Amino acid sequence: MRGMKSFYHIRYLIVTLMMFLLIGILSLIPFNCLFLDPVAKAISDFDVYDIVYSKIREEPAADTSIVLVNIGNLSRLEIAHQINVINSYNPYLIAIDAIFQEEKESFCDSVLADAFSKCNNLVLVSKLDKFDETNDTYDTLITSLSLFSKYSTNGFANLPNDDKVSFKTIRDFRPLSKVNGSIIPALASKVVEIYDTDAYRYLMNRQKGIEKINYTGNFNRFYYLDADQVLSGEENLEFLRNKIVLIGFMGTDLNNKTLEDIYFTPLNERYAGKSFPDMYGVVIHANILSMILRKNYVDNMPTWMSIVFAFILSYVSAFIIHNLKSNYKDWFGALTKIYILLITLINLFAGVMIYHHFNYKINLTLALAVIVLTATALELYQNFVSKIFPSLEN
Repeated sequence: MRGMKSFYHIRYLIVTLMMFLLIGILSLIPFNCLFLDPVAKAISDFDVYDIVYSKIREEPAADTSIVLVNIGNLSRLEIAHQINVINSYNPYLIAIDAIFQEEKESFCDSVLADAFSKCNNLVLVSKLDKFDETNDTYDTLITSLSLFSKYSTNGFANLPNDDKVSFKTIRDFRPLSKVNGSIIPALASKVVEIYDTDAYRYLMNRQKGIEKINYTGNFNRFYYLDADQVLSGEENLEFLRNKIVLIGFMGTDLNNKTLEDIYFTPLNERYAGKSFPDMYGVVIHANILSMILRKNYVDNMPTWMSIVFAFILSYVSAFIIHNLKSNYKDWFGALTKIYILLITLINLFAGVMIYHHFNYKINLTLALAVIVLTATALELYQNFVSKIFPSLEN
């Protein structure tokens, strides 16, 4: 580029500061356009990093330490039989993603309770209810009847926003939550605490209120059994020995999806404009559990680093765009648009590749805003600031 101006000039620093001020002002303006609400909701659920799971990443090796068992529409009597069959093969732990909150026929309940009593390690799910945003705690913990829960420990099954917006993609989970001042573990956290204390300590030492789920895959990336495969007595289930068995609803059978307890995940092939949820809740818990056991976490760029990165990018962009305007006045508009497009694509590509190879997520929101707004900030500087304070251009 001919006539390149000095990279070190106060104008670029001022433009960068103006750009951050502009972003701050825009963030304070409340937008409430009802006609844009459907678009806003769709965009709010879009994450460019979903493409890593749906299109780029090869499926990792199956996790053979976890066995998924479909509970289907079994009665309590059939569930008891299912658990007795599974328990006869001495699994290390059985976790059930179902709450037995109401009393039913006494004989069936007593048989199910008896099956629970024979399990060496049993985890039943609980449910958090009535979230208090001011105290960041829940008011209520819903558990199974004491007839059942006295033979188990508990872990909550709630996933972020799973009870508020069913169309939202499940990308995160909370290892722990507060209920009336008490700390309650998530289902996966409780299972790991029992199964692998070293992996549990590693999770706790991360001290993250919310962890991003590094997905292994759908139910076929684990050992899995349909409801009738357990009850038929025809299958050799010796592989259950010393395994973690997760029992939960995965449709009436594994070949037919239903809309009960099923969610969107980043593995959905249509990562934009999704059509049908792709993963049952119990399979999401299996993915969380697998991630914790493998210590295969996703780390996020700290906020301060995102700001520094955006600051540097803004300064460099101000320098380049200013020189484009100085040297190519006739082509300035087109060249600026090309630059913005290229640098945006480069940032997105680099961010996705870093996520893919290193499980490290760069927060690109501020950086992309910088790319788009730097030209505007530069115009404001040249039209107003430089004329009010001409000495800045010396």
